[in-house]
Amino acid sequence: MSLVAPTPLGFERSPVAGTSVDDLDLAALEAYVRRRVPGLGTEPGVHERAAQRLGLIGVTAGQPTPTVVGLMSFGTAPQVARPEWGVSIVRIRGAALADPVAARLDAEGNLAELVRLGLEFVRANTRAAPNLLVPADLAPEYPEEAVREALVNALVHRDYRLSGRVSLRIFNDRLEIWSPGGLALPISLDELAQHGGASFPRNPLLAATARHLGLLEQIGRGIPAIRRSIAGATALPVQFHTSQTEVRVVLPSYINASMGNVSGN
Repeated sequence: MSLVAPTPLGFERSPVAGTSVDDLDLAALEAYVRRRVPGLGTEPGVHERAAQRLGLIGVTAGQPTPTVVGLMSFGTAPQVARPEWGVSIVRIRGAALADPVAARLDAEGNLAELVRLGLEFVRANTRAAPNLLVPADLAPEYPEEAVREALVNALVHRDYRLSGRVSLRIFNDRLEIWSPGGLALPISLDELAQHGGASFPRNPLLAATARHLGLLEQIGRGIPAIRRSIAGATALPVQFHTSQTEVRVVLPSYINASMGNVSGN
C-alpha cells in the first residue's frame, strides 16, 4: 500500500483565484449557514462572516472570495474556474476503454449536482433484470447505494490540487469510478471494506460540509456499505485499486454475473 502526503492544512480554506461570491448559490449558502450557526442575527454581513468562520468564504485583496470548499459545495458553475473539478462519465460498449463509446457526459456543477448527474447517467445507461430471488422484481445492474457511495467518496476524498477529473466508466461487465490522488490514510481500502469504523478524510472540511448537506455520514461505513450492497446482488467482489496517484473502485455487473456476458444497451 502506497501512502501520499496529506493535503496541506489550510488548502481547503484557500480562496479560489478568479472567482467571487457571485459564483455561489447565495440562497443555498445562507440556508446552510443558518443551519450550522443557529441564532444568527439579521444585521448586514452576518452571513458572510459566519461563512468565513465555516471556511466557505475567504478574502482576496479585501474582497470576499469562495474557498475551495465553498466553491465546490455551493458554486453555481465551479468548473468555469476549475474545469478539472467536474466528472467525466462514459458508457463503453465493450470491456475496454478502446471499445466504442455509446454515451458520454462531462458533468459539471457543485458536489450535490455532480452526484445527481452521475446517478441519472447510470440509471439511463445500465440495465435491469429479474431478481433471482423474486423474479417479479427487477434488479438494477448496479445497486444505486453502491454507485452513490463510491461517487461521493471519489468527489469528497480526491486530491483537488491535481488536474485530473473524477471518472465514472460503465463497461459491459463492470462500473469503475476513478479519482485522482492516492490514499492519505494508514489503512487499506480492503481493510475498511471488511471492518469499517474508520474515517480519515483527505479533505476534512469538505467532508464535514458534505455530511451536513446529507451527502455522506462520515462514520466509517461507506466502503462496507458498497461491499454489502454489491454482495446482495452478485457473488462477484468489489475491487479496490490504489496507488500514489489514484483510487479506483470497480463494481461488478449483476446482470453479467447472473445472465452471462451480454452486450450492453
